[in-house]
Amino acid sequence: MAKTKELSKDTRNKIVDLHQAGKTESAIGKQLGVKKSTVGAIIRKWKTYKTTDNLPRSGAPRKISPRGVKMITRTVSKNPRTTRGDLVNDLQRAGTKVTKATISNPLRRQGLKSCSARRVPLLKPVHVRARLKFAREHLDNPEEDWENVIWWTNGPIKNKNQTRRGGAYCL
Repeated sequence: MAKTKELSKDTRNKIVDLHQAGKTESAIGKQLGVKKSTVGAIIRKWKTYKTTDNLPRSGAPRKISPRGVKMITRTVSKNPRTTRGDLVNDLQRAGTKVTKATISNPLRRQGLKSCSARRVPLLKPVHVRARLKFAREHLDNPEEDWENVIWWTNGPIKNKNQTRRGGAYCL
């Protein structure tokens, strides 16, 4: 439910005073320019709690402090490819236990949305030219020169963090 504008404390007190003076809810509403249902709700609240003050609202306090939000925002701004898992670990080291989903909320509030990084080939044209140049330079090398080279046949050796496509935060 959307949050609406609250009536001022003076208006709420006037509603209660007029009710105690014997006026009806609809008459109070017309006089003060407030809906009848709003007048009724304020009177019920006054009868139940004997106050027109705002009562404490439900809901848990925020898990990440404003200082923690600044820290993760700064981290993501410096390195947009930072993962939510890395941010969870950073906050855990700082003493706040959170989940990956909890990390996303303050980032979204700060205007940082998660997005997929652009697809790029593992070998760029510069690398292809460098490999071709190396191959041409070593084309006529004797076989003995290649005995000290380590060969493998199971495909390329990859770093565990190396992927073709990764996540990033859009700044």
